[in-house]
Amino acid sequence: MAEYLSYEEYLERGGTLDETAYAALEARARARIDALTHGRVRGMAEVPWEVKEATMSAMATIASCGAEALASTGALASFTTDGYSESYQGAEERIRAVNRALNREIEELLAGVTDDGGTPLTYAGGLMT
Repeated sequence: MAEYLSYEEYLERGGTLDETAYAALEARARARIDALTHGRVRGMAEVPWEVKEATMSAMATIASCGAEALASTGALASFTTDGYSESYQGAEERIRAVNRALNREIEELLAGVTDDGGTPLTYAGGLMT
């Protein structure tokens, strides 16, 4: 299985990128989903719509808040008016925060979704009852 979301499906869901930019973002989103699902989606006969939604969401987040975008902008972390004080959050902290948020979003979108054998996609081990 190559893509979790085809270019045609991407366009139908409102995507606006050209096919080259789409391919790069879809590959990055797929890699993130594979990491969080332990590669379970790759072995499925059909990609569930929740995975397609997670792919679309991850692509949008990576495009707007990826490491390259975050590294090129400064973010005000705190501001005090009386004694005038400003502090800025570094790119590394912002990248970690966005990555944590993206992982949570993907996990929420895939909560309760199982692979073809009935294992939850985000199951990380331990005893299942």
